[in-house]
Amino acid sequence: MQPALQLALLIAILLPAAKFAASLCSRFGIPAILGELLVGVGLGPGALNLLHLRLFEGGQATGALLLLAQIGGFVLMFIAGVETDIDRMREAGMTAFLVALSGVIWPFFLGAGAAHLLGLSWTTACFLGGALTATSVSISARTLMDAQKMTTSEATVILGAAVIDDVMGLFVLAFLAATTTTAKGATFGLAPMASAWLQQRIALAAIHPLLVQMLVIALCVLVFFVVGYGAAQRWLDPLILQLRKLSANEAVPSCVLALVLMYAISAEWLGTVAGITGAYLLGYVFAGSEYKPYVERSFYAIGHGLLIPLFFVSIGLSSDYRALAGHWTLMFAVLFVAVVGKLVGCGLAALASGMDWVRSLRIGCGMMSRGEVGLIVTAMGASTGIFRRPEVAVMVAVVLLTTLLTPLALRAAFSLKSDEDLEGTPNAPEERMAAATEFEMPLAAAAEPDHVLDEPPTEASGPVELGCGTDVLAFSGTKVLGSPE
Repeated sequence: MQPALQLALLIAILLPAAKFAASLCSRFGIPAILGELLVGVGLGPGALNLLHLRLFEGGQATGALLLLAQIGGFVLMFIAGVETDIDRMREAGMTAFLVALSGVIWPFFLGAGAAHLLGLSWTTACFLGGALTATSVSISARTLMDAQKMTTSEATVILGAAVIDDVMGLFVLAFLAATTTTAKGATFGLAPMASAWLQQRIALAAIHPLLVQMLVIALCVLVFFVVGYGAAQRWLDPLILQLRKLSANEAVPSCVLALVLMYAISAEWLGTVAGITGAYLLGYVFAGSEYKPYVERSFYAIGHGLLIPLFFVSIGLSSDYRALAGHWTLMFAVLFVAVVGKLVGCGLAALASGMDWVRSLRIGCGMMSRGEVGLIVTAMGASTGIFRRPEVAVMVAVVLLTTLLTPLALRAAFSLKSDEDLEGTPNAPEERMAAATEFEMPLAAAAEPDHVLDEPPTEASGPVELGCGTDVLAFSGTKVLGSPE
């Protein structure tokens, strides 16, 4: 069978299965994301082993599917950035930093210590601890979306801390790579090239390669965030205004998708951070744009309809439990450390920042999931020979299990009542009436034909002239379109 037909068949199998499983989970009050993950587990190498059937031999369709899944991660993080409450993000800046810092320190030292006590060398144990530091912001973001909690202060802290977590995890990875003689790191990106150039031409840099690498990475991260945020803040709205004048169908979402991919590439090449961080940064700028509702409407369709389900199914497809035989003690010990490290570390940091214990628990639960960065460190350890096949299987299992546990724990934590939950809710009759009015106006606007929404805004149809905030418009638009589950 041709690779294109193989890919078409894979998508035709995975998408309906993911949606049916997500719908079934929703009926029983289980987060929909869990259904998509379990579909991947059931079709993965530990069960049906779908990708290795003779029907899909050759591997080209499998590779294309995984690439689509990675793009789905970019789109998911862009949508998460668009739905971010900017004002609350600024208020939670210091809290998010403290939560991220504590969420890196606790898992690293607990993971390395536990692994060494169970017989692993210090080098392998430190790599294992490094794989436990970063949080999968995409998993937490999807869970918060499904639970309709993206506008809460806890969601703001979780997303902000997870992004900072990604940067801190990068420094941990750089430290591990620089202190291991067999690991030279990837050559893609400005930081590795600049670091190698400095070490070749400056004697002092050659004597202290770790210090040089850390300083170069810090500079690259700073430049990416400053330039990327500043450029988007300055040129995004004028660019969208010009794109809306094009006569081509859906020109704006097409070009915005290209911009999302460019930011993802720039994040890894210039900033040496994960591509999903760049996508989130662009979405964060879009959260304050007057064109937010128009872009959000299109990305919900392409994201939740195609790319995002493939992203979560692919996580399950990468799991193989057959290599865990004889290593269950190590797996459960690492899983326990992975959960406790984030739950206690991030929860205590939130509690020390002034939040009550219920909200601190929610933040700890939202930071438990591991994902892309954990798998990157695992792949690096395997390629250098530091991780053997059992350690790789343990880390993949821990990444998958924390991904499965996070939606359940986060939903349970939000079911607990906090005294601060009552703050900011419209209890007075006039407040409820105002909230209802703000919801009905964008509801009517969303019911207009697509060609009306694609036209440039006029004095009577712009989001400012409607008399309600852009955030309210985008939130209502999300409710009209609805998440797929």
